[in-house]
Amino acid sequence: MAANPFEKMKISSHKFLEDLKRSKCPKCRSSRMYFCYKCYEYVEDLDAQQLPHVELPIMVDIIKHSKELDGKSTAVHARMISPNQVKIHTYPVIPNYTDEEKARTLLVFPGPEAKSLQHYATSSGNKRSLVDDDVINGKRICLGESPEAQESHEGETIGTRLKPSFTRIIVIDSTWNQVHAILNDERLKSIPTVELEGRETCYWRSQHNRPKSHLSTIEAIHSFFQQYHEIFGGKYDGQFDNLLFFFKFFYSMVKKNSKNKS
Repeated sequence: MAANPFEKMKISSHKFLEDLKRSKCPKCRSSRMYFCYKCYEYVEDLDAQQLPHVELPIMVDIIKHSKELDGKSTAVHARMISPNQVKIHTYPVIPNYTDEEKARTLLVFPGPEAKSLQHYATSSGNKRSLVDDDVINGKRICLGESPEAQESHEGETIGTRLKPSFTRIIVIDSTWNQVHAILNDERLKSIPTVELEGRETCYWRSQHNRPKSHLSTIEAIHSFFQQYHEIFGGKYDGQFDNLLFFFKFFYSMVKKNSKNKS
């Protein structure tokens, strides 16, 4: 594990979680630590006011395989931190997306047909793809435009004129051996796929024969919205880092326990 992969991120302190004991879920009354992964409720002894809350710019549907263990899944982290935008569906009970909804949805998965997020970026004026543009010194230079038109964009940065062509993403939460059954489901066919690049996982559970570029669910969601903001919102300054609040906490616990054993 890296010394501190979260060092440059803006994640709220989780110190108040360190001495917390198991307590009841206010809904199902089961004994849990921190939150109930069935009801998506914080336990009674945890002051929810101390926890971060992240509003996301678009909706997130997480499709979780029925054999994916709830207690080991990081999907619930996103649901707890961003409850207004994140929904978790347990496969095979998933939404029947209409053709119109599919056209405004991206499936986050590194398949052979997957494109980068920049590929799906369109300009607000003429739907010009970002990949058809150049960026010089942080300014967006549109190929094929006259010098006069270029001059009218003076002062604009890469995130000021682009808008997304999608309003929802789908993230699959399963082992790599389980994922194909979900991907081949007719209800997800024809949904364009997006691949996240330039990041390695910090997940502490071993992923046999899988590259470090294969991220856990919450890492993939965080990485997506970081890139989303860089393309559509401007300079990224930790706006979505608290998505990793619980991930960082559990990471630190695993590292601490590992040190104690050695």
